Amino acid sequence: MARRDYRDAVIVVTGAGSGIGRELALRLGEWGARLVLTGRRRQRLEQVRDEIDATAPPPLVATCDVGNAEQVQSWAASIAKATGAVDVLVNNAGRGGYGPFDTVRLATHSAVIDTNLRGIIHTTHALLPAMLQRGAGQLVFVSSVLGELPAPEHAVYGATKAAVNAFAGSLRHELRGRGVGITVAAPGLVHSEFAEISATPRERFAGVPSRSAAHAAADVLRAMETGRALAVDDQLSAAAISLRRHVPRLFGWIFGQVFERVRRRS
Repeated sequence: MARRDYRDAVIVVTGAGSGIGRELALRLGEWGARLVLTGRRRQRLEQVRDEIDATAPPPLVATCDVGNAEQVQSWAASIAKATGAVDVLVNNAGRGGYGPFDTVRLATHSAVIDTNLRGIIHTTHALLPAMLQRGAGQLVFVSSVLGELPAPEHAVYGATKAAVNAFAGSLRHELRGRGVGITVAAPGLVHSEFAEISATPRERFAGVPSRSAAHAAADVLRAMETGRALAVDDQLSAAAISLRRHVPRLFGWIFGQVFERVRRRS
């Protein structure tokens, strides 16, 4: 399969201020992409901009809360004015949610939904029409294995990631033959995601296979290059997903045992 060349491509990365988004920006900068760094914290975005290889085209910093539809419209207009056209949208912005469903405040659940689901709908709706008009583009969704593997104490987070997978899958069928590719990357446990966003105690996941943000970003980039429909970044997660699909009762028992051990660590 031919790999895409992102040199001089205009690539928007949401959630670019930390974690996987930051690592994606650094690597794409090395590849010569024309980056638009998006997030809520300008200072963090500017720090990433300053880290990007000096030989890369100067990145554009565009702050935005993707969960706010009005902000996204203004954001998209400013990007179009500055860049002319967006070639790739990497929907990476995410907010974690950890804890028993009934004890977490409803406002916290709503914030997770706003960023993880409404956010990708807002940004995709804003930037997709121009891609379709040109007959070229790529939409990349950074999801999670928890969208395929429902986990205790991540009910709303997992639900949003499952919705991302369904949204991307529907678009893949709708857009077939119209020049816009769809890729979903589903990382497993990434320490930065839980440590910086969801505040999940790391010790609870001792012994659970995990990856650094840099390794997860490398997997996302491979999926982007090859245009994979759904990329799961480790064999254990892929095996668990297959088990759930084909032997759901056995999966439920095994997964329950694993997370009961995790729960006892708290």
